Amino acid sequence: MSDIKKHELFNFYSLSELKEKVKELHLNLDFSEDINILIDPLEINGLKLRNKFVILPMEGCDASSEDGSPSELTFRRYKRFASGGAAIIWYEACAVVPEGKANPRQLWINEKSLDNIKRLVEETDKAARSFDTKFKTIQILQLTHSGRYSKPYGHPKPIIAHHSKVLDPIHNLGPDYPLITDDELKRLEDEYVKAAILAEKAGFDGVDLKSCHRYLLSELLASHTRENSIYGGSFENRTRFLRNTISKIKDAVKNIFVTTRINAYDAIEYPYGFGVDKNDVNKPDLTEVKEIIKFLKSKNAPLVNISIGNPYFNPHVGRPYDLPIVGFKVPDEHPLYGIQRFVDVVKELQTSNPEIAVVGAGYTWLRHYFPYVAASNIKNKYAGLIGLGRMGFAYPEFVKDLTEKGYLDPTKVCVSCSACTQIMRDGGKSGCVPRDGEVYGDIYKKGRLASQDQMIKMAEECMTCVNPTCQNFCPANVNIPGFIRKIAENDFRGAYEIITQTNPYPEICGYVCPSEVLCESGCIRQYYDEAVRIRDLQRIVSEKARFNNWIPSKPDDIKPKNKKIAILGAGPSGLSCAKNLISKGYEVTIIDKNDYFGGVPFDLIPTDRVPDEAIIDEIRFRLAENKFLKFKGGITISEEYNLDKILEEGYDAVYISIGLTENTKLPAKVKPSEGVEDAFSFLKRVKKGIDTKVPKSVAVLGAGNTAIDAATTAKKFGARDVYIVYRRSFNEMPAWPKEREYAMKMGVNFLILTQPLDYIVNETGKLIGLKVAATKLSEEPDSSGRRSSIIIPNSEHILEVDLVIEALGQKLSEQVKKALKGIEFTKSGLIKVHENSYSTSLKGVFAGGDIINGGDTVVRAIGDGVRAAEEIDNFLS
Repeated sequence: MSDIKKHELFNFYSLSELKEKVKELHLNLDFSEDINILIDPLEINGLKLRNKFVILPMEGCDASSEDGSPSELTFRRYKRFASGGAAIIWYEACAVVPEGKANPRQLWINEKSLDNIKRLVEETDKAARSFDTKFKTIQILQLTHSGRYSKPYGHPKPIIAHHSKVLDPIHNLGPDYPLITDDELKRLEDEYVKAAILAEKAGFDGVDLKSCHRYLLSELLASHTRENSIYGGSFENRTRFLRNTISKIKDAVKNIFVTTRINAYDAIEYPYGFGVDKNDVNKPDLTEVKEIIKFLKSKNAPLVNISIGNPYFNPHVGRPYDLPIVGFKVPDEHPLYGIQRFVDVVKELQTSNPEIAVVGAGYTWLRHYFPYVAASNIKNKYAGLIGLGRMGFAYPEFVKDLTEKGYLDPTKVCVSCSACTQIMRDGGKSGCVPRDGEVYGDIYKKGRLASQDQMIKMAEECMTCVNPTCQNFCPANVNIPGFIRKIAENDFRGAYEIITQTNPYPEICGYVCPSEVLCESGCIRQYYDEAVRIRDLQRIVSEKARFNNWIPSKPDDIKPKNKKIAILGAGPSGLSCAKNLISKGYEVTIIDKNDYFGGVPFDLIPTDRVPDEAIIDEIRFRLAENKFLKFKGGITISEEYNLDKILEEGYDAVYISIGLTENTKLPAKVKPSEGVEDAFSFLKRVKKGIDTKVPKSVAVLGAGNTAIDAATTAKKFGARDVYIVYRRSFNEMPAWPKEREYAMKMGVNFLILTQPLDYIVNETGKLIGLKVAATKLSEEPDSSGRRSSIIIPNSEHILEVDLVIEALGQKLSEQVKKALKGIEFTKSGLIKVHENSYSTSLKGVFAGGDIINGGDTVVRAIGDGVRAAEEIDNFLS
């Protein structure tokens, strides 16, 4: 191939330069500088459109992993599309069955998600009316089954319609890998119908049966080699699913139209591809596509959406780019060839079917010059509508700017960097990284961090010290060099097995451990460059283990010890102790005030710090269906159900890990009737959705991690002004450095050297302010090792706030102390344990976690549970 035809980055500074390159490459792309035709109204088969633009379906991967409901990011995306002015918004791939999801966070329409999806349609319509009230924005839902690319739980679970010598090796599928059966396909037809009925209830104007990107319906169209099946071989059979399902939907729903986004030419060699010349993979053969479009017309479809190429195999065919995703090479052709290819395919289909609007796409690489090519194609009737996908991510208001200004802003357009696709491949939530970086920049970086290539690269930076100082700083004593060495060797399962030798809940720790002051602070790499990202590597390996079900041992492999142990508390320490004891064959009963596992992390830590699914799934993954484990939920340790009664139930040992049970309050003279709340209650009610109301002005008393969580949560849920009120200086704050930095980034105000004194209330007793005083630090440190705060005389003043959240620490309540009869306590009110031991003053009773250390890290609690289990085992042996 000559040099002029080879791939180039976009480097055109004028339209004339672009035209010159088209001429140089002997292409026949045409340009029209009159672009008004793009924004003129159009009516097709009863659909009145304000312009010729379609926002193409681009997956955001940001729905709820539980029921497929749209998240706040989903709402944000579609409202931005709508207010941008496009006539049609073609919603992203929405699964019809959970096993057909391309990722855990794919949209999935079902009875549980219906109300939220309906609300999404309504709010999208409302946002569209902010641009234009004359025309209704048409909303189309793409219904899909991901088939070969199904990853419903984060790891591949392919469902294939035929074997392909082209694609099977990429997915490591052998010749014996099962195909989806005809019976399953018949059942799936009806699932699509159910989804379409729900789509009509949600308010969509149309549904699309996704038949592109080599998802299941696309694969069926190419199932030339599928034998002994009514869905394979002949054209009639290969199109049977699509035709049957469209007909069934038309019979079942009357108020919405049915169409498809079809891969007209996938550029995969025959007999494994579709729309391809039998003798030349580089040539389209659109004969069968034209027949499908004729069928769509017979079903009154007003439009059809065209795709070419396979984004997982040959993305450049229909989606030219400057930069590829990791693992793909820059193609050996100029991007303008891809644009010409797409224009030619759409041109042939539109001119042979003038009664239906064919949506053309593939324009984004042209950036702000795309309207001139698109206008020419509309003018010449080579396309009926113009679809943009990546451009919508980057520049959602492009239609509005084109309408109001007559041109596009070159600093807003998509730069075809493939980052939005890379996020998807890395398992993140997709959006435009360079143009919407405040939202998607960190997501992209985290996704890249979790990718296999980057993990190995990071692991290779470890110096694998013989006497590792990093391990000395890990409360769980994880063999850090050992597991990192395994990652460098591409042995992720081996790495996980090393981690879990001493830490049974490494994924939770991977989210919440203050690694910068623990393991990573002992990494000697920091003195040369930067510390190895130990916590991130542990978290990602642990997530892979959970997704892939890497269970180290099963209960059936363990010989019973015939001894019973009670564990009080289902938080990290109790669960760790339980996991290690049941792995030795002990019968363990966990007793907790809640009716679920998780303790403080699950109840209080905000989901942006630790996703709930990571806590729930890791605990379930480590403990579920274990014959040695029992759980008694909804039981509070009290004088009625005390330690004596627990021991009378025949337990051979007890491990107490209930944490600290009472919140420390400000010793105020005034007791407001409302407006003061402890941090634990606040975090729990907001996280659980019990009551998410937060007033405009909030003060948080204290400066530990819980105080930071309360402050950032208040900010996220609507507080305008949030103050951390702390009597000492910034350096004395017990909160971890990264948590403080995060709070400042969120806009939390830090009132340091400020002592809270009392509450101010109105005539009804409602809080209206916080009385505070300025402080200075003493010359010498006090018993805590920190300099004391001294109130500056005559510095008292009132901070006007609507809510005060007390995060001043916790202690063990007197009620619980009385319930733990026979246990000796320290002067500070904690359970006293013997030196270098977890044994208490009562034989056979052990304790660990916050109840012995006053409140520390999750990893410290886990380490206590692991070591206490060893001590209990030795005691009972």
